[in-house]
Amino acid sequence: MRRLAGLIAVLGVLSLLLVLAAQWLQRSLLAAGIEQWHWQELRWRDGQLHLQQIGAVYVHDQGRLGVRGGGVSLRPVWREGPRIGELSVDELQLIWQPVERLPEVDADQPWQLPSLADLADPLAWLPERLQVDRLLLQLPCPQGQCMLQGSVRLDSQAQPLELHGALQLASQEQRVSGQLDLTERNGRYLIQAALHLPEPLSLPGIGTLSGDAMLDLENETEQWRLNRGQITAKLENPEFAMPASLPRPETLMLDLKPDPASLADWQDRIDLALDIQAEGPLKGQLQGNLRLQSQDGWNASLDAARLRLAASRLELAEVELSNVELDWPLQASGDSDQLTLELGAEAPLTAGRLALAEDTLVLHSVRGQLGGARLLLPLAIPEELALTAPLRLSVDNLQQAVLQPQSWELQGELRYAGAGLDLDANLTAASGLDSRLQLDWPADQSWQLQATLNDIFLRAGNPLATTLVDWPDLLSFSSGRITGQIQASGLDSLQKLSGQVTLTGAEGIYDRAAFRGLTLPLSISLQGEQLRLATGGLRVDSLDPGLELGPLQARGSYATRLAQPARGVLELQSASLGVLGGRVSVEPGAIDLGQPRQSLVALVEGLELARLFEVYPAEGLSGRGTLDGRFPVSLVDGKLLIEDGRLQAREPGGVLRYQAEQLRTMAEGNPNLEQLAAALDDFRYRVLASDVSYDEQGVLVLGLRLEGSNPAFQQGRQVNLNIRLEEDIPALLTSLQLSGQVSDLIRKRIEQRYMQRGSP
Repeated sequence: MRRLAGLIAVLGVLSLLLVLAAQWLQRSLLAAGIEQWHWQELRWRDGQLHLQQIGAVYVHDQGRLGVRGGGVSLRPVWREGPRIGELSVDELQLIWQPVERLPEVDADQPWQLPSLADLADPLAWLPERLQVDRLLLQLPCPQGQCMLQGSVRLDSQAQPLELHGALQLASQEQRVSGQLDLTERNGRYLIQAALHLPEPLSLPGIGTLSGDAMLDLENETEQWRLNRGQITAKLENPEFAMPASLPRPETLMLDLKPDPASLADWQDRIDLALDIQAEGPLKGQLQGNLRLQSQDGWNASLDAARLRLAASRLELAEVELSNVELDWPLQASGDSDQLTLELGAEAPLTAGRLALAEDTLVLHSVRGQLGGARLLLPLAIPEELALTAPLRLSVDNLQQAVLQPQSWELQGELRYAGAGLDLDANLTAASGLDSRLQLDWPADQSWQLQATLNDIFLRAGNPLATTLVDWPDLLSFSSGRITGQIQASGLDSLQKLSGQVTLTGAEGIYDRAAFRGLTLPLSISLQGEQLRLATGGLRVDSLDPGLELGPLQARGSYATRLAQPARGVLELQSASLGVLGGRVSVEPGAIDLGQPRQSLVALVEGLELARLFEVYPAEGLSGRGTLDGRFPVSLVDGKLLIEDGRLQAREPGGVLRYQAEQLRTMAEGNPNLEQLAAALDDFRYRVLASDVSYDEQGVLVLGLRLEGSNPAFQQGRQVNLNIRLEEDIPALLTSLQLSGQVSDLIRKRIEQRYMQRGSP
């Protein structure tokens, strides 16, 4: 009975110890991050511990690892304490589920390899042989889950320490192999490791990876020495974050080799030969010497580097580029606080073609130069990025609806900071047009551009004529000065433009008319597609289309759409022209050039007959008097018409004399003509009135009515005359021009017009 009681007591104590051991093991595993562990059919046979199945879940900040093992055999040994002699697993399945966002790493915490002394206890627990006959590794991939199958073998001995491991995994065409050798020689430890991915392996959040990595380390006490190391990797279809406006490379290739001279103290400083290549829509290569240092926190520098990029076609926001190439020498440095990048003296960027949306602006053969550019990026506050760049940009051919195709050049300085973008540059066209540009583009706001036109002296040439598509072919200058300033703004595109252009002291020719003393202050306003031009003080001192006119003065505005610049509305506030001692003015009104017919009313005031007869080529015709009138004027398909015009002399009238020898000869033998010649020899009129019309062919018709007398004719008897006069005004002006001194240009245009009309 006592023996039975003792046996029960022993069993009770053992049961309690097993319960306490199980609780201790469970708490220890939970503390190590292992949970949901279980096993089946635990038994002891032939000096080994056998488990039919075992499972657990290991939880880490970076994800969860599920472990399932089958056919586990463990042989314990006594080697200065209990140790594992051999561990074999028929099948081991590992299921990895990474978290969507990895935890942040403390950048200030120094990193270093542990000394082997710290690893002595964990290494002592390694089995002399570890064999996994069938290893199943399950990873997430774009298709859902990918399964790799293979095996693991690990051999070790404690004295002297030796560890040899091999890993083989495969899935269809994918293969992964790795080797690890750790040996102890005279107190020194050698580690040689290699990983081979000969076929692409899909890695979630990264892409499809293949390549080789090799490492050869040597340890003595706490110092690690890198004897050799190299990484050659190829990443296809990368999944890392990139700006949406840039094309994602299809393939990235990395080749990283340390400089043998820097291997001795590699944990403090190491120099690496870096070569990164990109394939796909955007091809490129980055080569350079990368130096990593860890004293007082990490820092890195990239020296003697060169970045090359090329793309046959790029589509950025509202911009399309083709045949893009850049070749930039650069150097960079960085630490936990800031990244700095500097380009070499020559940093070219070229593009065969650059086009804005719907080809509203097209640039051919673009060449840029960003040599000397410097970029500062605070890593803690990336929005405070700062960039300064001397900028040189040239274009062989710029095409835009209002500009003549030609080359342009931009030279200045570009600055970018957290507050926005600034540009201060000079823009020059092949025509000689030169202006200063100042661009201010605050962050998240509309950009503001001010363009100041460098003075144009027309005596040296007119760059506007060879810059603007719609410059009038018949307008040319021989002198004058143009100044101007334009302000423009927009968000994604040009939304508003305003400015002032002023022409002073100009002389030149328009069509067949010479002018001098031209002053034109012109304000410009553009809102979307609506263009408005206005002047408050147009003045021409002298205008000579065949007879001297002037001054010409006008105030008004012109509004139109950019798509149809010649079909706008001209608003005349006032316009007047000095003519033969008087003036012709236009009543205020609007002219819609989009309509086939435009009409206005011209008023004649104070026209002097004496001045008219001085220039009119009629022999023996003279007189005096002052004329006023009113002409309804129309433009029909660009041709001038006058219908129902009226012209009359002011009271008390005047004198009209026609004393031509030709009239006397014609009157001989004709009593009626004799009386007419006698009356017109010294005709004192009280009434001089005329109907006026002017047709599309340029023929002026006057229906003249005269009432008056000649004191020497029939004792001053009242005489009433109705006379119809016709005159070809273009031919008359041509005759007047050819009879005087005109420029070769006007004479040439007269000859061309003469040939077109068939008569002078």
